[in-house]
Amino acid sequence: SLVFTRPSRAAVASPDMGAGSAPPGMEVSIPAGLYGMAIAEPAHLDRKLDGKLVYYVEMVRVQSMLLLNYLVMCLFIFQIWAMDQRRQVAECAGRLLMLEIGCVFLFEVRMLIDVRKGVNIIWLLWGAPESAAEPTSGTLLGSPRRPKASAAKAGAVLAHEGAPEEESLIFRMYRGIRRSQNDSHEIQWKLDGISRNYRLWCLLSVGVPKLLVSFVLAYLGGLYIIRSPSDGAMVVSTASVVFIAEIEQLLYVAFTSDAMRFNLEHMQPVELPLTNRLRLAGWLVTSVLSPLLTMGIAVLVVYYARRLDCHDFSWSAQEIMSGFQPRLRGAVVH
Repeated sequence: SLVFTRPSRAAVASPDMGAGSAPPGMEVSIPAGLYGMAIAEPAHLDRKLDGKLVYYVEMVRVQSMLLLNYLVMCLFIFQIWAMDQRRQVAECAGRLLMLEIGCVFLFEVRMLIDVRKGVNIIWLLWGAPESAAEPTSGTLLGSPRRPKASAAKAGAVLAHEGAPEEESLIFRMYRGIRRSQNDSHEIQWKLDGISRNYRLWCLLSVGVPKLLVSFVLAYLGGLYIIRSPSDGAMVVSTASVVFIAEIEQLLYVAFTSDAMRFNLEHMQPVELPLTNRLRLAGWLVTSVLSPLLTMGIAVLVVYYARRLDCHDFSWSAQEIMSGFQPRLRGAVVH
């Protein structure tokens, strides 16, 4: 459910641009998950269309689920830190060194996805266009200033009843109706026109905490993997810390209605300008620097853990290869 980008509709519709035309932009989609829901749903809740009961219940529910996600993740992170304090590297010889680097590298790749998601959320909030339309009276903080066409058709949970395309989302959820993209365009969720106050709130409650939790888990989870008591336990520890990173998706899928997930996953992307300089920087960071940086972080975490626990270990080729000799001899014998 990583935030993804694609060429804007204008660029796809007219691929042959003139010499004086501006470079095509990119459409950035909100992540389909608990973090995306915490940004998008409050911006579309409306006291008039959804009703006061649904409005306040959903507002509390979304923020409570976000808080529960942070609490559960922090609980696991604290437990990992406590176990790290009681454990040490099981074998200071180089026998498990390559397995340590491999497991930590794969875990850091998984955490890189979360870091990119947090960065893209901040980028999305920064680039969402402001609207000159009047703010909808019933929306949060008077803040998400949605276009009148969208505001008049539906809130976050309910829509005007009448024509099939304007039925309530709860009714469509139980009937299993899925409208086509053309039919649902009028009430498609969008982030156009959110206010500065709402952007700041989402930044402080979603973007920044997401990045902080990802960085802390990436560091402590790497140490937890390296300090596993055996090679089999190291593989299990890698799967365990990856599971912690998936808590947000578990809560989102388990406690979000099908209709709400449909609206979020088919939300209108935010179009952002993209110059050739940004294209080159994105290619350089994602395709070249990210693999090198992730491998470097994995090696540094292993080096740091062994420096703390294995004072006699030296990072020499002879010391590293000595750990493989018993395995090679065993393989030849069998």
